[in-house]
Amino acid sequence: MRKWLYVLLVIAILYAISTLGKKKRIARDPFLKRIDKIITIVVWTLVIVYGAAFLYWLYTEIIG
Repeated sequence: MRKWLYVLLVIAILYAISTLGKKKRIARDPFLKRIDKIITIVVWTLVIVYGAAFLYWLYTEIIG
């Protein structure tokens, strides 16, 4: 159970770092816009994948 919390914490920290002060940086550099969008897509994809895996783990541990 703890490994899921640690992974989600790391993902949340990465997302928070990518969103800190992004309006100032991105307005100047279009390359940073692309990197920020890629990071956002990767983070949300990982959240969905780990969320589904966590729900599957709960299902197999509690019900099965």
